[in-house]
Amino acid sequence: MKTPPILFLTAVILFGLDATPTLAAQPSNITIQYVTPEKFTDFRIHGRDAQWSASYFTSQISDYLRPILNRRFPGAKLTLRFTDIDLAGSNPNSSRGGNVRVNRGTITPARMSFVFLLQDSGGRTLTSGSTRITDTSNPNSLARQRSGSQPLYSEKQMLEKWLRSVKTS
Repeated sequence: MKTPPILFLTAVILFGLDATPTLAAQPSNITIQYVTPEKFTDFRIHGRDAQWSASYFTSQISDYLRPILNRRFPGAKLTLRFTDIDLAGSNPNSSRGGNVRVNRGTITPARMSFVFLLQDSGGRTLTSGSTRITDTSNPNSLARQRSGSQPLYSEKQMLEKWLRSVKTS
């Protein structure tokens, strides 16, 4: 007996929707927190407020760092608690809701201050501390020019470099 196409399609849709909550409910191994982000030096992404910028930053940075963390520290959990962020470039139109960031040389490099906690899968602390990192890369490099349209490119590169340098006890 042949299954009518509509029943097959309905089953695919239902099973597809059923799987979605399971995927969304998977715990993340990266937690990003903010201490008064509305007071950060420069944290308006696309001219939006601190709450929206924090949500966007969290999503972009977590997705980028997750595979790096998994390769470097399998099963580990990383918590980053930002106390200040100064995004790369400047946003001269931020007060008017502009969304274009201007990068000119090393005048406005990205800077981030945060407290971190790296734990193994059992919750034991591997390392912790606080740090301030500054983008020291060449703003005129070919790699930067090619990826200038990638969201939060400098910030991702800085955090990747920092994560790769983390030593555990």
